[in-house]
Amino acid sequence: MMKVLISGYYGFGNVGDEAVLTAIVQEWRKRDPAAAITVLSATPGLTAELNGVRSIHRFAPVELLREMVRTDLFISGGGTLFQDATSPASFWYYIGLVLWAKLLRKKVMIFAQGFGPLRRWFNRRLAGLILPLADLITVRDEDSLREFRLLGVKPDRLFLTADPTALLNVPGAVEGRKILCLEGIPLDRPLLGISVRSFKMPERDKEVFLGRLAAALDALVERYHFRPVFLLFQCPEDMAKTTRVMELMRTESKVIFRICRPDEMFSLFQHFSFIIGLRLHSLIFAALNAVPAVALSYDPKVAAFAAQAGLPYVDLEHDPSEIDLEREIEKAFSGREQIKEKLQVNARQMRARAAENFALLLEVLRQ
Repeated sequence: MMKVLISGYYGFGNVGDEAVLTAIVQEWRKRDPAAAITVLSATPGLTAELNGVRSIHRFAPVELLREMVRTDLFISGGGTLFQDATSPASFWYYIGLVLWAKLLRKKVMIFAQGFGPLRRWFNRRLAGLILPLADLITVRDEDSLREFRLLGVKPDRLFLTADPTALLNVPGAVEGRKILCLEGIPLDRPLLGISVRSFKMPERDKEVFLGRLAAALDALVERYHFRPVFLLFQCPEDMAKTTRVMELMRTESKVIFRICRPDEMFSLFQHFSFIIGLRLHSLIFAALNAVPAVALSYDPKVAAFAAQAGLPYVDLEHDPSEIDLEREIEKAFSGREQIKEKLQVNARQMRARAAENFALLLEVLRQ
């Protein structure tokens, strides 16, 4: 019986990361129903219940060592784990697990990840020493592929695939409709979905950006009779910025307060006509449902996905006072039919590339 240990940003209530875990477990079960899967999580009980796996706390060293010794395969991913923008400690934790697994002579897969940024030279040096030891590395965008190549990863171990979320088994639109009804959101007008989050930017600039976003949303609502609905991909973390945008808007908006499972959130997207998203997985869900969207890129991973999926994006790395956000969003909205056509083609390609993660892994395990 194959024993699999999975590490990632799990158990923190982030819908995008939980969707990645659900997809990995779901697809692995299809290929090996008898596999013993253990997941490292911040909330092991919830992770175990939602995914039908064994789960231990990510900071339980004795249990973690025991699982690492027992396992046949260590999976790190998905998400963007090897970066030090959040904190150096986060990077050291994830790369330490990879090193630990290789010292114990385990098979290691870096699963459909983004990469970086790594701003500290020591961390980049550490990544260049440890990550090439992995038996297989798959990445979800061209920029990450290039970064891993620069670290010295051999071409026969490095592949461009796609986020495994593309393979999720999802319910039809009925589940999403139920949630909208329970949240008191009528369907008498087309729905405009908005996903915002906190991100690094000087507070003065951030307030300028949020004000311009509110004005752009007001303009869309007034011109096209949208009903704006805010989506919380991580609660309560997303609530502060969501509340601030709502305060700055002139028009009325709604929030879906329910903490959704990945399949429920996916179903919700089938009811939206247009998406404006800072959260990466709000854009991934939009792309997979062929819902036209515009990305607000606070991080290179967002711009990289948008470019690959065929979504327009606004780069927030610039001074927000120099960005005509209303014009950029209006331009994206005007081209929504062309965006939708691109997404319908690209969604099929994303699913095919996501399936390659598992085909490549099974090939490595047979070696």
